[in-house]
Amino acid sequence: MKISIRLGIAFFIVLSFFSCTTNGIRVPGEKRIVMTNLATEYYNIAEGYMEIKKYDKAAEYYQLAMRDKELSRTAFYKLARSYALAKNWEKATECYTELLRLDPENTLLKTSMAYITAMSGKVDEAILQYKKLMESSPYDENLLESYVALLINVGRGEDAEESFFILKEKFPGNKQLTSFAQQLSDIVDNFDADKKIELPPDAKEAPKTENKKS
Repeated sequence: MKISIRLGIAFFIVLSFFSCTTNGIRVPGEKRIVMTNLATEYYNIAEGYMEIKKYDKAAEYYQLAMRDKELSRTAFYKLARSYALAKNWEKATECYTELLRLDPENTLLKTSMAYITAMSGKVDEAILQYKKLMESSPYDENLLESYVALLINVGRGEDAEESFFILKEKFPGNKQLTSFAQQLSDIVDNFDADKKIELPPDAKEAPKTENKKS
């Protein structure tokens, strides 16, 4: 297994460092190089755990990787994501709060925070966060898609239905429409995915861009 190999490499790096210092061999900057290499291996191990969906284990190794300054920011972002995927909402909230402090205008982070807020049980607060985000980014397809998914997930069928049709009208090629329609048919009485609606005044169509010839 790749993870086992990575763990072996990390252990070898530690042994090599102590072996060299024990024999009195000193190289300028050697400790820094060794620790950087070790942190990189920890990060790679974490990535391996993420691939096999062992998010709790991934979090452990992202924390170890954060000891290196060069990897700290990236590893911290991945740590936050691993907590969210592990449904550790308390830890995820702590991490995303700090990430937003460092990058307060990042829409992706705000969207993730809104989702985590909802999953923490604060659904009404999360919905307000999403609505605020959509006001500032009305042409963000991924944001609207995420909002529909959230409403379905928390059982807000009527709200989800309304937002579904807005998504369908504004972005008819969205890949999640079929899946959303199937889910909505289970939670909304007489749901008709083919129903035609008129977009509300605050749901303006995304501006069309002309294809420029090269």
